[in-house]
Amino acid sequence: MDLGRLVIPLGVLTYILVLAAILSGLFRSKLKLKLKHHKLLALLAIILATMHAGIIIYLKTQG
Repeated sequence: MDLGRLVIPLGVLTYILVLAAILSGLFRSKLKLKLKHHKLLALLAIILATMHAGIIIYLKTQG
């Protein structure tokens, strides 16, 4: 499997999750979301961002 094909989708998905986490924090009371939902979105964004960065670093060192 070519890891280079995952860079853009992971980057886009990470951006969407970061934006969702920010918006869920800002509008949590209006959307009637619990704090754990906001934290879950943030955690998923951090995990995907780490994977995204790891793949980019790996690809840069390979060539």
